[in-house]
Amino acid sequence: MKKVKLLFAGIALIGAIGGAYAMKASSSAGSRAMAWFEYSPTQSGGTANPANYHEVASTGCLNGSQLCAIRVEKNASNSLPDATALNNIQGDIDAGTPIAGRVVFKP
Repeated sequence: MKKVKLLFAGIALIGAIGGAYAMKASSSAGSRAMAWFEYSPTQSGGTANPANYHEVASTGCLNGSQLCAIRVEKNASNSLPDATALNNIQGDIDAGTPIAGRVVFKP
């Protein structure tokens, strides 16, 4: 019986450590700053190149068919859109699909 209690205590300890690690990892990922970026192509790569965006406080864009701005996670090291986040919405950008609060087009 004592061995069973020790086994359960060990399992509980491992679970607690794993849970704490998972919470830390998810809070780090969830704390990434979201920002608006206006599309202003100056380099090759078009809408897929993070360097073709600059951060803005708000968009002021109207509905249309030309990409105006996106709201994605910011890369902390260079203040450009995070490449993975940009890649994740590239299909919506290419399709010309506006997403409220995330992808805005202009006339």
